[in-house]
Amino acid sequence: MQNVAQYRCYFLDSTGSLASNETIECSGEREAVDMALTMLQRRPHYHGIELWKGARVVHMEVRLPQMPTFIIRSAQQTS
Repeated sequence: MQNVAQYRCYFLDSTGSLASNETIECSGEREAVDMALTMLQRRPHYHGIELWKGARVVHMEVRLPQMPTFIIRSAQQTS
């Protein structure tokens, strides 16, 4: 039987505040990170995650909201 550890996945809103959380049970940190990232992909209304094991941060990831495109024009002198 594999050892299973509990991780806490916190979902972040567009301001970076905690909006929701879920417990993940995995056999290792890499698996927990992969599972948390998959959950984030399936919840596009959240903008990031914090994955914790006890009092230690295992992984943090933030998606920036899509920014509008700006066009920068330089002024040209006309003679």
